[in-house]
Amino acid sequence: MPMDKLRATPVDKILSFRRNPDLQQQRRQQTDEMEDIPRFLPPQLLFDDADGKDTHRRMADTDSINSEDAVRLPPPRRSPVSMRNLQRQLYSPNQCMNVLKAIVAVVTICVLFTTIPLYRRQRIEKENSLKMVLLWNEQLPTGGSAHMECGCLVSTRRNHDDKPFDAVVFNADYPYTFEDLNNIKRTPDYYAVFAAKKPLSLAQNPLAGSMLPLFNLTMTYRLDSQLIWTDYYFSHTNLARRLNWFRSPSKNLVDDMPDSMFQHLDSEVLKKTRLAVYLTYEVDQNSLPGGLYLQKLQKYADIDAHDSCLGSQDCSHYHFMLIFETSACPDYVPPQMYMAMDKLMVPVLIGGGNLTNLVPQQSYIRGLDFSTPKDLVRHLKDLVNDREEYKRFFWWHSIYKLRQTYQPYCALCSLIQKPAEERQIGQGSSKLAFIKWWTSAEYQCPNRSTTFL
Repeated sequence: MPMDKLRATPVDKILSFRRNPDLQQQRRQQTDEMEDIPRFLPPQLLFDDADGKDTHRRMADTDSINSEDAVRLPPPRRSPVSMRNLQRQLYSPNQCMNVLKAIVAVVTICVLFTTIPLYRRQRIEKENSLKMVLLWNEQLPTGGSAHMECGCLVSTRRNHDDKPFDAVVFNADYPYTFEDLNNIKRTPDYYAVFAAKKPLSLAQNPLAGSMLPLFNLTMTYRLDSQLIWTDYYFSHTNLARRLNWFRSPSKNLVDDMPDSMFQHLDSEVLKKTRLAVYLTYEVDQNSLPGGLYLQKLQKYADIDAHDSCLGSQDCSHYHFMLIFETSACPDYVPPQMYMAMDKLMVPVLIGGGNLTNLVPQQSYIRGLDFSTPKDLVRHLKDLVNDREEYKRFFWWHSIYKLRQTYQPYCALCSLIQKPAEERQIGQGSSKLAFIKWWTSAEYQCPNRSTTFL
């Protein structure tokens, strides 16, 4: 039959086929291995005649459907099999997990949008309530311009966030002036801190000016300072509190030291192969007496020199460290003393002052106890040969611990955090109290020429 003779199938009939398919045709086409035939297909689209006439008829009928009727066709309905597959997919573990992840993501975003403004507000309030410490003439040991320490903000910027400072630290180990101090914002009860770790005999005289000093708080190595300021300190092994006195050692080293610690000490002593070392220093008029004494020592023993005992320049294979201290200021302990003790070396102090109650007894050797450098070298060599006697210098390790001060301004921060009426500091905080402290005859440094050697 020619294609132009085919009759177009009415649209209502196509819709009738889609909504009411022939059940008998579905059963004839259905087998045990096949899924259910979708019910929305018309029978004309399921079967072909042998001669292909029905195919041509369907093609003609399809071409006869105009575009307007095709747009009005409703979407096909899902078959039962498709519906079951969709439900199986919707309720699968993977789908549930994806939904749960989406819910968690939404909740997280909501929480972030809620907490970020709150966190910013709390941070601003905390910064506004922080106590401020200004380092007037030194750099921070950690680098940078500011850092947190014990709840305070320690800064080297004189206009940090335009906030008033609660304490201004003048480090007497370096040159300083009071110029521009009046331009710095300060609280009404702020502290002008006089700080020093080096011997005060080397510091500039704070009373040399024409006006009274501004200092109302002292923070130095001196034990009569209102705050004691050192890089190291001794404490008990189980309590990090600074000690002001030490007990005498026992006659037998084993009585003070457990077996495990004694074995460790013995193994460390066996590693030592060299006699003595000293740290290089700047040669000037003050260090000249020490240099002359060192030349005499080198006549009787090989003594090495190091720039440092840190990192690759470890000095633990030396038995002794020679420490030349030109000053004899009360309460001052040379920092090399602590370094030697930390590296399990016996310090040999040549010069210096009285270290009673500053370091444990019988933990170091005094050069002043020997009449000549030759006698000192002979004593050091005898100790190397007598290992048991040498190890007695480390008796204090079982009772005391040498600790390093990692937060040097923590004591100052703790003080200014207290209310003004609760701050208990000795000698008061007036300018006259500082003058009395500086001129105290008990803590004046003796003349170097009469105390060295």
